[in-house]
Amino acid sequence: MEKILGKVFLMLLLMTVVFFSYSFAATLQVTKIGNLDLAGKVYTQWWYTGTNPILYGVASPNSEVTITIGQNNYKTNSDSQGNWTYSASLSAGDYDLTFSQASEKISFKLHLGQDLPQNIDSQTQQSTTPNTGYNQMVSLGMGIGILLLATYFYVSGDPRRKSVFEAKILKED
Repeated sequence: MEKILGKVFLMLLLMTVVFFSYSFAATLQVTKIGNLDLAGKVYTQWWYTGTNPILYGVASPNSEVTITIGQNNYKTNSDSQGNWTYSASLSAGDYDLTFSQASEKISFKLHLGQDLPQNIDSQTQQSTTPNTGYNQMVSLGMGIGILLLATYFYVSGDPRRKSVFEAKILKED
């Protein structure tokens, strides 16, 4: 009976992996500000010498991306490949930008119409990965589940291990 339940559980796990597409990595990215290629880097501040930049990025395919500039929210949609653009009408100045999609968020300060200062403070660089929401918790939960499943198969596969496990862990009288 235990072998049948194990096989059924394994089949359900395999079907889940094959038939459902989950994204366990961050999909939201800002790739360009105007003609400035961000090259996958994430900083807390960006300088762009022009004004009215077109913002380019990547998100989950066919999803809505919210762009917050200061206190104003704007929305754009990604195409079937996940690419999105937004044409911002901004004059020279400093702007707080936040890009969000579902539980993912990227924030930075954009300095428009300004050259990069000579003495950049090293603390303006963001050394951590961007906030990706609950995906890490899902991955951690699946890892723990696989570990528990492997332990179950290890213990239940050999009657001697099972009796030792029951004697030490369950302490049946």
